[in-house]
Amino acid sequence: MDYSRKQKQNPNQAPGDYRNVAKPQKKTTSGKATKNLQTTQKISSSQDRHTQQTAAEQAAAARSRQKRLARQQAKQSKKTMMNRESSKEQRPTNSSPPPQRPTPPPKKKKKLSPFKKRVILVVLLLLAGSTAYAAFQIMGNLNKDLSSQDLSRYGISSSAANVAQDHRIVNVAIFGVDGREDVEGERSDSTMIATADFEHGGIKITSLMRDTYVYIDSENDFDKLNAAYALGGPTTALKTINQNFDTAITDYLVVDFSCMVEMVNAVGGVTVDITSEDELYWLNQYLMDVNDKVKTSSPEVAGTGSQLLDGSQALAYCRIRYVGNGDFDRTQRQRTVFEQVINKAMSLNPIAQYSLIQSVMPYVKTSLSFNEILKYAGNAMLLRNRSIQQKQIPTEDYVETGYLGDVSYVFPVTLVDNIKVLYNFIYEINYTPSSEAQQISEEIQDVW
Repeated sequence: MDYSRKQKQNPNQAPGDYRNVAKPQKKTTSGKATKNLQTTQKISSSQDRHTQQTAAEQAAAARSRQKRLARQQAKQSKKTMMNRESSKEQRPTNSSPPPQRPTPPPKKKKKLSPFKKRVILVVLLLLAGSTAYAAFQIMGNLNKDLSSQDLSRYGISSSAANVAQDHRIVNVAIFGVDGREDVEGERSDSTMIATADFEHGGIKITSLMRDTYVYIDSENDFDKLNAAYALGGPTTALKTINQNFDTAITDYLVVDFSCMVEMVNAVGGVTVDITSEDELYWLNQYLMDVNDKVKTSSPEVAGTGSQLLDGSQALAYCRIRYVGNGDFDRTQRQRTVFEQVINKAMSLNPIAQYSLIQSVMPYVKTSLSFNEILKYAGNAMLLRNRSIQQKQIPTEDYVETGYLGDVSYVFPVTLVDNIKVLYNFIYEINYTPSSEAQQISEEIQDVW
């Protein structure tokens, strides 16, 4: 049986739609109404007590939530502060600073003045020199180790290489050249061997006469010494020196006219003795050519006797060759000027020395590395108070002049004797020339 109450259908509603249908009212008696009122009051009282209890619980819960929220906020605030401190300590260099504390702009580095730069460089040079000297004392040798390729390339005999390795003596070839851009295949105007003797103490200068009759390997023929530079530059010139004079030189300096002028001017000029009117005449004749080549306007030298020469005048003086004993006196003039330049340069203070190097380096070509220059320059300071010794090869005791055809030559007779003199001067030893040098000496004798 269906006990569900069946509701009356509204005629305006669709079948089955019972929404908003008025529920039938129950008919109650007064007794029942009283009972219902009492029941309602009880329920209301119960609801009031329940409402009061619920409000108290809600207030307590709210206070609990507020305390819990306050603790969480305090904990979060503490954690945030710790993270900030940690980020300050560990922030990478490229991280952005916090916006509330901007980082001030970086300070610009102060640029060193040219004077301070020079002081620092000179100090480094002196320190490098001291270090090099200490290493030199320990190793006992400033010379390079010569490989078999070096011996072949530079024409060095095994006996000459052994002597070079056994002595604390450094030799560098110096070639003086014209230096003009329009000069091709130029001959060396002068050839010297500069020696720094750390074994006996001192600086030595050896002039090799430019007209010396020598063997040039690249041509398989004999010619003047200065022709070697024109035929193959400094490498061929070095090989020619080593093969003919039995030396073991691997380094060189090529100095042009402008370099000589700058060096002399930088040290305040050189004082020379003009011995005759002829010498004065040719000095001023060469001076016109020098002024034209190096773009200077030095005045003519006024008279004979002791004269202070500037760079251009000194260069003209070095080039005189048609007075006195020709090329012999010419090489003597070159050594006189070169010796004064070295002595004056060594007496300069470090700042002035650096300025001198700066002024001449654009005009110098060299085989030396930067470290080698530092090493040799530092050690050379130890020789600053030593005298400078000079020698000319061929020496006057073993030389003849003459012609082959219509060309004049200086003949080293004999070459072996000149080699012995050279070794006695540079190394202060008695040396027996190599078989290769002896063979060249014999061929020169046959020609002479």
